[in-house]
Amino acid sequence: MAIEKPISNNPRSPRSDRVSRRRYDRETRARQEAEQLLEAKSRELYDANQALQKQAVGLEDAVAKRTTELEAARNEAETANAAKSIFLAAMSHEIRTPLNGVLGLATALSESDLTAEQQQMLGLISDSGNLLLCVINDILDLSKVEAGKLEIENIPASLNDFLDSVCARFAPIARDKGLRFTSLYGGLLSSNQVWAEFDQTRLGQVLGNLLSNAIKFTSNGAVAFTANVVMLKTGKLQVNLIIRDTGIGIPEDKSERIFQPFVQADESITRKFGGTGLGLVIARDICRMMGGSLTFLSADGDGTEFTASIQLSPSKKAARNKDLQTEDHEEILKYRKWRILIAEDNKTNQLVLKHMLKRFDLELTMVTDGQKAVSAWRTQEVDLILMDVNMPEMDGVSSTEAIRAEETASNQKPVPILGISANAMVHQVSRYLESGMTDHVSKPIRKPELIRTMALALSQQTRSSQ
Repeated sequence: MAIEKPISNNPRSPRSDRVSRRRYDRETRARQEAEQLLEAKSRELYDANQALQKQAVGLEDAVAKRTTELEAARNEAETANAAKSIFLAAMSHEIRTPLNGVLGLATALSESDLTAEQQQMLGLISDSGNLLLCVINDILDLSKVEAGKLEIENIPASLNDFLDSVCARFAPIARDKGLRFTSLYGGLLSSNQVWAEFDQTRLGQVLGNLLSNAIKFTSNGAVAFTANVVMLKTGKLQVNLIIRDTGIGIPEDKSERIFQPFVQADESITRKFGGTGLGLVIARDICRMMGGSLTFLSADGDGTEFTASIQLSPSKKAARNKDLQTEDHEEILKYRKWRILIAEDNKTNQLVLKHMLKRFDLELTMVTDGQKAVSAWRTQEVDLILMDVNMPEMDGVSSTEAIRAEETASNQKPVPILGISANAMVHQVSRYLESGMTDHVSKPIRKPELIRTMALALSQQTRSSQ
């Protein structure tokens, strides 16, 4: 009987073994290739990462170096700007001090008996001194514009009265040149007194520049001034001030030059008409600081129209001192023999003050530094002190603080102290008033301003003692 062999569940043949072997070899090669590719990619990624790290380190070094350079450049620029400001302030003081002597003594001479020819020469001296003062002020204002430190001091005032005073100042100048001068008020100005908060000095600077230019560059014809005020929905007053002349005009290809510092539309104008080319630059910045702009329309030979537009906050009518409205400033100084202590180290400025006050029967005491001023105040009765700010030994601010401290300690009535200085920027005057000064008069000293400020202080002193 034959025995049958069991049948295998997974029979293999030589051929199937060869197929399995080839498949295994392919898989092995594929795995090896994948491993090799993975290793190559990993190496590439590693190398790329290393390169990026090196670049990052290099970039950080470059950024750090550039940051250091920029910081150094900024510090250098700030140091240079501070040095320029200190230099300009010092030069302003040093120029204003002798200029105070020139203009002050010119004022004193004008009140003496002079021939017509001497009066004419004296007028030229005064005009030249005032021109130099304008140049100094323009350069200082430009430096403040560049440093972002141009200051606006808004005080409630009548816009109508202010504009009237501007027109009253320039109308005679235009007429003396043979030009017609007209002024027209529109909007709220035509029917009411408009009170607003604004900087009369700065706005006067803008209008003064525009009107003086209009008159200067117009040989015949007219200069027209138009002012218009409307109330905006925001509650602000929109003020448009337009100056139109029939002068030489500005060529279209030169119009961009007029708002560049130290540049005029035509270089020949500098020689023919004079000027620094700073006025319009400063005027435009003042208008921008007042929420507006300064624009113009012009044609060569057909006149120019400048429009200064600003926005102001309305204000209530400011209270005025009724007593001083009816009192004459000079009469107050003549009221009695006031005892005036003058602290001034410059002999020329001492002479200027003496000449400005010689018409009044005053008892003047002169000292040359702040320490002597404090000592004189301690030992004699004084009705008012004129205190120079920059003096040797003890400056005017320190002297004022010393006097005020002693007055407080001994419960004395404060003596009026008027600061006198060529450094008259808003923050500087604020510092003088904070020290205890009653008021301030800037150099070069204008006699009417000196008398007015003294009269105000003395009248207040008289009323407070009654």
